[in-house]
Amino acid sequence: MSAKRIAVIGAGVNGVCIATACASLGHRVMLFDESKPFDQTSSASSRMLHGGIRYIEHGRIGLVREALIERDGWLHFAPDATRVERFYFPVYQGAQRGRWLLFAGTLIYQWLAGRFSVGRSQLHSTEDLEQVFPNLVTRGLRGGASYCDVVMDYELLIQRLVDEARAQDVHIVENTRIHRLCREGRIDTPDQTLEFDQVINAAGPWAARLLEVSGIDSNFTIDHVRGSHLILKASFPEALVLQAPGERRIIFVIPLDTEHVLLGTTEQKHDLPDPIICTDAESAYLLGILNQHLSEPLAPSDIVSSFAGVRPIVRPRVATIANISAASRDSEIEVTDRLISVFGGKWTSARHLGEKVAALV
Repeated sequence: MSAKRIAVIGAGVNGVCIATACASLGHRVMLFDESKPFDQTSSASSRMLHGGIRYIEHGRIGLVREALIERDGWLHFAPDATRVERFYFPVYQGAQRGRWLLFAGTLIYQWLAGRFSVGRSQLHSTEDLEQVFPNLVTRGLRGGASYCDVVMDYELLIQRLVDEARAQDVHIVENTRIHRLCREGRIDTPDQTLEFDQVINAAGPWAARLLEVSGIDSNFTIDHVRGSHLILKASFPEALVLQAPGERRIIFVIPLDTEHVLLGTTEQKHDLPDPIICTDAESAYLLGILNQHLSEPLAPSDIVSSFAGVRPIVRPRVATIANISAASRDSEIEVTDRLISVFGGKWTSARHLGEKVAALV
């Protein structure tokens, strides 16, 4: 195989992993980003490398199994930047999912992981949960279930990925906006037109828009969903998964250190031109769900910071998505002459996605 000159557009986790995989096969790769690596969507995740336990409920068994295998790859790639965390589901009277249903779901999750399992699922009594979480509201508590998953040290992990890319001689070009792509392998920057043997459009939420402004037809488009998170000054011994009262959604509470937790996420339809921020309404929504479960509620003053990102939800142009929460984070790859476009995807599957795209090159 002869070496090719390749341009990768977008230095989020998908773009970085694609660029690294292509460079590892001997290609000469330039990775372009409008700002700097991991500055947009990939920086606004829930800090988990997981199979997506909620997708079991929607029958996406194959997707969950694949992601659980890929989760194991992250543990081997960056053992110093990943850790196994136990997630507890408390169940209250009147909850849409009962204790035994949740336990069954966690057992399926563990079974799908097979030899890549990171811990046993457990059924818990009310007393169990009161002992682990003394600050939980006890009225109406009916016990719960727990399972194990993987959490990332985000700053350390992205540094590992950028270092890996540079070690493979990926040339990272920051602060460069790509105005237009061509099927023939050309890209237009504000200053010049560059030619490549292959161009890979990995612009995340902006991938479909970039094709549109370039006049390139596609079978896919992207729906945009804003996910917001809060960093709270609070101490939790383990992670929690909370059922949003009256909804099918779940909220994660993940300890970051002994004094701070991550709370998220929301799911709001988003127009790309709008500011990508956590709104006051989203902050109140997240804090309100958490406080319904705490005997000593947190105050808005306990919010240390917030962040938001736009997730790309890929779909065929002829289809629509009725339920955002049920929408899959799966990816699609489309080849148009010398242009490869990548739609959707998520953190957990990024390295495997990079290998698939590199194989197409």
